[in-house]
Amino acid sequence: MQTGVSMLERFAAWLGKTPLSAFVAGQAWVVPTVQTVHILAISVVVAGVVILHLRVLGVIEQGQPIGDLARRFVMPSVAAIGVLLLTGLLMIAGEPDRALFRSVFWIKMSLLAIAMAATALMLRGLRASPAWGDAQAAPPLLYKGLAAGLLVVWAVIMIAGRWIGYAEGWPGSPS
Repeated sequence: MQTGVSMLERFAAWLGKTPLSAFVAGQAWVVPTVQTVHILAISVVVAGVVILHLRVLGVIEQGQPIGDLARRFVMPSVAAIGVLLLTGLLMIAGEPDRALFRSVFWIKMSLLAIAMAATALMLRGLRASPAWGDAQAAPPLLYKGLAAGLLVVWAVIMIAGRWIGYAEGWPGSPS
């Protein structure tokens, strides 16, 4: 039975030999373009997340119900996460060893899954709260604490994403 690392090594070796990888790595304009689109999509997600979480905390947009802001910012954030997935896959395809063998990449991906799920659960829970439709109603304290914690997690995700390019690969990894 193969270990997870050897399977990852085989996957990275295969991916690095695909036409997609050759295209991404072989065209001077592709990587900067993909990185630019990735960064723009990050800004859409961060803007939506920060606005929603700060509203739950009662810091901004206190005159608007949380539901109104969610309707305005959730769908663009979800679409931007789709763009992030696509551009992230393209960046990995261009240099499979650069991300796949760095712990910070997997920390980022794990935190991203947790943050997206927790944000979705928070918004789902808030739908049952008076604060969803009434700007004057305060969200329950549980959701305020969750929003504060998630703002920290989202910040760590962004730091980890930037750190990937500077982190060392695992000992013995092909990177």
